[in-house]
Parts: sequence; C-alpha cells; structure tokens
Amino acid sequence: MQIKLLPLIMTAVLSGCSLAPDYQQPEPPSTQGWQGVEASQTAETELPDWRTFMPDERLQSLIELALANNKDLKTTLLNVASLRATYRIQDAERYPGLDASGSGSRTRFSDANTGNGKSYSSQYKATVGVTSYELDLFGRVQNLSEQALESYLSQDENRRSTVIALISEIASAYMNLLTNQELLTLTTETVDAYQETLSLVQTRYDAGYSDALTLAQSKTALHSAQAKQAQYKLAVAKGYNVLRQLVGAPIMQYIDGRLPDESGQMLSALQVGTSSELLLKRPDILAAEHTLKAANANIGAARAAFFPSIRLTANAGSASNSLSGLFNSDSGYWQFSPSISLPIFDWGSNQASLDVAKIKKQRSIVAYQQAIETAFKEVSDALLGQTYYLEEWQAQQNNMAANQEYYELAKMRYEKGNDSYMDLLDAQRSLFSARESELASHLNLLLSRVNLYKALGGGWRAADQQKSTQVSSVLETIDQ
Repeated sequence: MQIKLLPLIMTAVLSGCSLAPDYQQPEPPSTQGWQGVEASQTAETELPDWRTFMPDERLQSLIELALANNKDLKTTLLNVASLRATYRIQDAERYPGLDASGSGSRTRFSDANTGNGKSYSSQYKATVGVTSYELDLFGRVQNLSEQALESYLSQDENRRSTVIALISEIASAYMNLLTNQELLTLTTETVDAYQETLSLVQTRYDAGYSDALTLAQSKTALHSAQAKQAQYKLAVAKGYNVLRQLVGAPIMQYIDGRLPDESGQMLSALQVGTSSELLLKRPDILAAEHTLKAANANIGAARAAFFPSIRLTANAGSASNSLSGLFNSDSGYWQFSPSISLPIFDWGSNQASLDVAKIKKQRSIVAYQQAIETAFKEVSDALLGQTYYLEEWQAQQNNMAANQEYYELAKMRYEKGNDSYMDLLDAQRSLFSARESELASHLNLLLSRVNLYKALGGGWRAADQQKSTQVSSVLETIDQ
C-alpha cells in the first residue's frame, strides 16, 4: 500500500503548493448617481462590430488601412509579443531542462614522468543531465509563471483598447475633416456672394446711387468671410494631416466627399444602455483585472522567499579512455547533487519585498475600481451627448430653415427698395451663422455616437478577429 502511495506523494511534493492568496474579484464601486444613466436601462450583451456600426465604405477603408499601418498599434503588438515571450521563458522554469554534452581529450606526457613507457592518455565523455532544477515546493516558480501570464493577458487587453481607440479616432478625424470641408465650401460660397455684392455696391457708389457707409459695410462683410475662409482652409489641411498620421498611409482617395444628410448613413443606431455585464467586457477593465491577478500571484512568490529553496543537479553518462569503448556496459557513471538554501537573516529584505507586493495589489484594486468608474462616467457623458446633441441639431435645423426664409424675404424687400442694404447684410450673416452652427451640431451628434460606441467597448470582436493576423505579422518582422 505504501509503495502505491509513493508516486502520489512525490507528485504532490514536486508540484508544490501556492502561497498566493485566493483571488477574489473586488467589489465594484457604486454605479448609481450618474447623469443620463437610468437604473432601468438595459443593454445587449454584445455590440455590433465596427463594420456594422460604421457602414460608410470610405471610412471602412481608412480603418482597415490604419489597422495595418498605424505605428502606435504596431508598438502595442510588439509589447504583446514581448510579454508573450516573457511568459514562455518564465513558464519553462517550472520544468527541468535536459542538457547533453560530449567531450574528448588526448594528452601527451613527458617520458621522464611515465615509467611504463606510455606517453599518451585519452579521455572521452558523453553526458546527459539536469542542471540546477528548482523543486517548487512552495510555489515560487508557479506564482512567477502565473504573474507573467496575467501580465501578458493584461497587455493583450491593452492591444484591444488600442484597436478600439484607433477605430474611434479614425472615425472622429474623418468626420471632422468632412465637416471642415463642408464649412470651407460654405465659406467659399459666402465669399463669392459677398464679392458679387461688393461689385454691385461699388458700381452703385461710383454712379452716386449708394453711400460710403454701405460700401464700407460690404467690404467689412467680405473681409470677415475671407478670414473665415482662411481658418477653414487651415482646419482642412490640419485635419488631413491628423488622419494621415493615424492611418499611416496616403488617404486622399478616401476623403473626397461630404457628410450624408442622414446620420444613419454614416453610423448605425445603437440600441444599448448601460448594462454592467457589457461594460465589464471593456478591455481596459479586463486589463486592470489581469494586472490585479498578477499582483496577487506576486504575493505568493514573495512569501515563498521566506522558505527553503531546493535545487537538483543530476548527470548520467559514459566515460572511457577510448572512443570505441565509450558506450560499453562498464563505462557508465552518474552524479546526483542536491542543494538547499535557507534564508536566516536578510535585514528585513524579504519582508520588505512582501510588503511591496501587498501594496501593489492594493494599488491594483484601486486601479480596477477606478477603471469601472471611468467606464460609467464615459458612458454617462456619451449618453448625455447623444440625447442633447440630437435636440440641438434638430433646433439648429429649424433655425437654419427660419434664417433661409428670413434671407429670402430680406433680399426681396431690398430689391424692391423697401429695406436698406444693412437689413440684407444682416440676413446674409444670420444665414451663414445658422448653416455653420447646423454643421457643427451635426458633427457633435455623430461624435457623441462614436464616443458611446467606444465607451461601451465597441469593436472588440473585430479586434479579436484580427489579432492572430496582426501578431503573426509582427512575429514575422521580428524573425527577419
């Protein structure tokens, strides 16, 4: 019976025990009290992928280019590959490494020192063995391996966050650029109209039918519009550079267009609320939890430092004076060299290391809870934006329609001589301002929808689908 139990006992001894605390997910912070978030709101367990949410083909092409060329994403992928390799290194220490070696030597001795007349000596050796393998009795190596795994998983979640952020940044930059292009077109049309009006007023002034005040007002309106035109030219140029840097490739062929009148043609509607289940899938929250698990495992490694460390070195092989006799039955030998190291007095170093590990865990708990609070804050802001920017856009559309009617009436009355040029100029300025405000509020509405998609962790499924291709591409680059 004792013989049958021996293998089980040896297995238990070699596998060791973990001194890390049992992991318990921290209590999440209260999610009540956020503006715009109702307790009754529910959400789908999954969001649509970014292609479904962003059906615009030009935008999709830009995002695909960015996922292949963006430098920040490539850096993140390299970090993931690095931590994956680090985990493989650390995990390999759990198992004994087997080494093989062979050697041979031939020595000539002085004839004066060899009374038997043999002046040469040969020695050949072949060895297989295990060098300095640590018996993980107290789980130090296991905990370090777990820590490395959780660090790798945390970085992989950071990769997902980077993908989601990049998709959102591309969409926002794209819509900003198209909006500024429309504003530039609007301003250019306004400049042309003011130039035409100035020419007419100048002609009337030269003929004595208009006064100097009207001429000065026409010039002021034109120069003000020209200043606006220069501002939007700069905004378009800078917007192109921002998008070009994010994409990491030429983009001119993808930005020839304008925002559609209907928001649904650019972004699909999100039928979601604020489900905790959905928010806890956000990569930044998962990354924070993996970091917490890594800190928890590190406590076990720090505790193991208080206990003895046992290492084994074992070799077996064959040695012979002749190469032909190297593998004879009587040429074998073996060596077994266990060693033990026991900490006795370290001036508090091990205790300090354990204290640091515990502090890091507490800090990771705070970071995890903060990540959840940040998620709800971002969702709350996005929901508020989606609600009130929609109200604002609808009001701006009504305002623009009213100003269009006002301008047409003012123009008709001016042409009939019922009103002064100043009345017409005020109507023109009001119409331009209304169009400008309508475009800006439409952009804010679209950006709020992108922000909501990002805040809910949108796009992570697509990020997972592209992971293997991206990481493989990075590893191929490393191999080269």
